[in-house]
Amino acid sequence: MKRSSFRHYNLNQSNRQTLTIKAFGGVDFTTPKFLVDSKRAIDLLNFVYKDGVIQKRNGLEERYRVKPYKYIAKSFDDNDTNIVQENDTNFNGLWKFLAEDGQEHFIAHIGKLLYTITNIDNEKIEFSPIVYSPYPVIGDDNLSYYQCYEFLNYSSSAFVGGNKLWFLGGNKYMCLRFLKDANNESIIQFFPVEDSDFTPIPTTTISITYKNSIANRRASLDKTNLLTMWRKNKLISGTSKNENEKTRTEFFEYTLDAPIVCKNTKKDMANFSVLIEERGTIE
Repeated sequence: MKRSSFRHYNLNQSNRQTLTIKAFGGVDFTTPKFLVDSKRAIDLLNFVYKDGVIQKRNGLEERYRVKPYKYIAKSFDDNDTNIVQENDTNFNGLWKFLAEDGQEHFIAHIGKLLYTITNIDNEKIEFSPIVYSPYPVIGDDNLSYYQCYEFLNYSSSAFVGGNKLWFLGGNKYMCLRFLKDANNESIIQFFPVEDSDFTPIPTTTISITYKNSIANRRASLDKTNLLTMWRKNKLISGTSKNENEKTRTEFFEYTLDAPIVCKNTKKDMANFSVLIEERGTIE
């Protein structure tokens, strides 16, 4: 009988060697394995370097399963239907921010809807879709459902500014706010940024100052903002430290809002004229 050439290693504690790595350099996949520095590793499958220690990566554990949610899509152009849809449970984004009500809120983009997450530190974590209105509507199956703004079902992005969450859902630019009502309770405002109170309106400012002033410094032109159909034209006149009693003019400000981007192309754009001194008009 042929004797096996397999070598049996002695795994007794007394025969083990301990290697202490003070400055771990990560994994080295480019150098041949027998030439890798002692501060580097050749493979760290299922391991993670955390808090200065190499730890075994924990397995996946299901903490909560998002239930499918039936809703009616709220149209952005008021062309609503009563078709009932069921949302997917795929996670497309997750954010935490400090809102205007002074509270931290957890927001998730799941499927085509935006959700609020509550009781996140407890076992009974709750996912609630953000609805358009607290009043349900009747679906095509004669049952009651809530309306929800619908977004694209893929990875999205958002950022925080002014204690508001600005959400980019792929098809619409949205603003999410948490405020306090008269009863000191949190209320939700969720609306498109387009043509809202938070949409900056580009302004063209022309100033009339003292005589012989530098003309190219009297105009300020904002860049176009496609999120609003409005443009603001401002004409101002006032005093300057370089003026004397003979050249001094009275201060006045005239502002004209004019929609130059019309949603309904069948309607004419607004025509306007501004009287400047006595030299004529600008049509």
